[in-house]
Amino acid sequence: MKGSLRFFFALMGMVWCGCGAAWSADHPAPLVISSGEASGFYFPTAGALCRVLNKDKIQGRTCLVQPSIGSSANLSAVGSGEVELGLAQSRAAALAGGSGEGHQGTPVHDLRAIMSLYGEAVVVLVRPESQIVQFNDLRGKRVNLGKVGSFQRSMADAVLQAAKISEGDFAQVVELDLDAQAQALCDGNLDAAFFSGVHPMTEVMGAIDQCGAVPLSLSPAIIAQGEARMPWISKLVIPGNSYDGIKEDVTTLAVRTLLVTTERTPSEFVYEIVKAIHGNFSALIRLHPVLANLSRVESAKAGIAIPLHDGARRYYTEMGYLK
Repeated sequence: MKGSLRFFFALMGMVWCGCGAAWSADHPAPLVISSGEASGFYFPTAGALCRVLNKDKIQGRTCLVQPSIGSSANLSAVGSGEVELGLAQSRAAALAGGSGEGHQGTPVHDLRAIMSLYGEAVVVLVRPESQIVQFNDLRGKRVNLGKVGSFQRSMADAVLQAAKISEGDFAQVVELDLDAQAQALCDGNLDAAFFSGVHPMTEVMGAIDQCGAVPLSLSPAIIAQGEARMPWISKLVIPGNSYDGIKEDVTTLAVRTLLVTTERTPSEFVYEIVKAIHGNFSALIRLHPVLANLSRVESAKAGIAIPLHDGARRYYTEMGYLK
């Protein structure tokens, strides 16, 4: 395994150094996906995509994974033409592909989506004795929203906006870090807390195990408002039994990880990429747990707030995933 990684990194170094003169019709340049840190989810997700793409080797090109520091770096790399493909959070992609306001980098006005992948979802946990049975029952309660500026807080704010609830509706707004809120909930210092990430989350599991905390599903009306107001979030269902003792599905909102490129990438090439991925879709979702619950229809539209690449749209339309 280590030898394989060294080999991949060496090839990625060649791409990074711009050694394009080494490539020819007989030896085409690799297809590089800019991903994330090896310890995160982007890196193995890109690896799973490359594994299925390398079964077909479109135009004879080998797919390789390039590590990075995440969405912002990937969007910059794709926008500059350093790489053709990258992974990016759906909200970050929407900011980069729109006005650029709020995006840490140069706007990428020709940014295009190829597919949607896994989601990072909000789960609201409540104390079992809190008498909170639906989201609107949070009014008048002590609720942890997370630190201002954190991912936890931004996702909590998005759900509150969708539910038309303001901070003033709570008895107390608390701003604990993710790793502290489960204990505060179980100690009785909170009535509810927002947890956002890839599920199952260790912190959620801990609160359920320690004090029987209960997750809330969001109502269809809140889901619909969220998707209408903020198209970079989408419905996500956490299957029952993802957490011990929680047998029912939990319906909520999530940001998605997108595979992105630019309009400059040829339409036929993108079409072949999507066709190859969907031709091996059952294999793809088995390659890493984070992809296990992805559906074909979701991959065509969930959380995609930037234009689809024409090649991707053509494939999804042909397959009936889009109208």
